[in-house]
Amino acid sequence: MIKVTKVTHITKMLFQQKNKLFIEISYFKHHLNKNAFMKTCYTLIFCLIASLTKAQLPSDTLMTYVTFENLKGPDDGYGASINRPIGTGAFKNLADRSYLSMRMAKLENSYRWPDGSRVDFTKRKSEHSATGIVDRYTLINPALKDTIFLFVDPYKLDTEFFVPKGLTALNKEVLAKEIAPQLKAIDDINTAKDAFGNRQDSLNKVANYIASHAGLVNFVDRENLAKVMTDTQASAELKEYLFKIYIINKFYALGKNISNAKAYALNKMKESFNNFQKEHPAIETGNIKINLN
Repeated sequence: MIKVTKVTHITKMLFQQKNKLFIEISYFKHHLNKNAFMKTCYTLIFCLIASLTKAQLPSDTLMTYVTFENLKGPDDGYGASINRPIGTGAFKNLADRSYLSMRMAKLENSYRWPDGSRVDFTKRKSEHSATGIVDRYTLINPALKDTIFLFVDPYKLDTEFFVPKGLTALNKEVLAKEIAPQLKAIDDINTAKDAFGNRQDSLNKVANYIASHAGLVNFVDRENLAKVMTDTQASAELKEYLFKIYIINKFYALGKNISNAKAYALNKMKESFNNFQKEHPAIETGNIKINLN
């Protein structure tokens, strides 16, 4: 016997859709014999659970944030020689450090070994090509000990990207496993009684993970954050806290493929602010309460 200890997210969604399911079941019950009716019920329930489980995979939007845009299929010659390097465009604007970091992150995020494990891009050296400096990465498969030399041109930006020989493209299933610890940490932060006082370390770790893997700029929505961040009377620590709460919850929504990630993040920021007021009434909040209502 299965012991149910808590109502999971999928169960909640099942309950939300039970009326639709019962209508379909009632129809089949009156038109099919008992055996056919039971088979139909099992099929409907299985399809419903499968569709809801699939919805837990990361959104297409998050995939575009973490991987190269316009990423195509395999191309054995792509990145395999100094004459045909991968054009990441990381150094196209050296003054923009966040853009540089984001492009480098996309290189590391876009590709995996065939077993889904991450690729170590730390072994790098620069070489001269006919067009300028090109980076050569030595990639060693930890399982097979095979070595791949991957050539990358950080000064040129490709319009299309491909999967080099020996590697695979990151998919949603692999990404879901990789971000699962971060999503769990966000759950813990959101359910904490006093996240401002007791979850700052965890909050910073998740925010840093997002910054290094997807870039914070993708999670900043001016229309939802401007009034909070420009409040001159509110505590700086509070504004920074709410900013990070918004960022991590938009990441959470995209990681869980929750519709309207902006609204989800805004609601979580409001909830966090309400909890903050209860636990820290002495800290100056300025006009944030007004602006969040």
